[in-house]
Amino acid sequence: MKWAVGTTNKAKVASVTATVDKCFPTSTHTVTPVDVDSGVSAQPMSAEETIRGSRRRAEEALRLVPEADFGVGIEGGLECIADKWFECGWMTIVERNTGVVGIGSSARFEMSPVLMKPILEDGEELATVIDNITGDSDVRSSLGAMGVLTAGHLGRAAAYEHGLMFALAPFLSDAKFWKN
Repeated sequence: MKWAVGTTNKAKVASVTATVDKCFPTSTHTVTPVDVDSGVSAQPMSAEETIRGSRRRAEEALRLVPEADFGVGIEGGLECIADKWFECGWMTIVERNTGVVGIGSSARFEMSPVLMKPILEDGEELATVIDNITGDSDVRSSLGAMGVLTAGHLGRAAAYEHGLMFALAPFLSDAKFWKN
């Protein structure tokens, strides 16, 4: 099975590789990361915008890797729920031959006012804020914000695996659950 992933982010690519290996253990997989434009803002601020970005990434990845069976898009974004801000990753998987689309998300985690202030007031990206606070660079490609906030107990790659499994549901479960 050939998978085109609409990002070169190491944590996101690792999550796709681990997930497809778990979900399709008897198949051989080729995972090809490609740099694509999400078509949304650098810091998505709603679930709707984040989902749009993940779908665009999946479709662009399929376009750029013509031999791929599936396109995978992963986009992290923020969402305000009941006056609190949360971060969540949204995943979209598109099958080339059928056009079937699966969508899933990671678990959400609450954002602190310390993290949200530079995002809301200065328009900074969460990745930049985390890098500035930790003093590290490119945290988004390793632990991610979720890994930093859980003191390394749940990094970005592992946190995104469940969302990818949910996005794979139309391809894993019996078709009777998806037919009208």
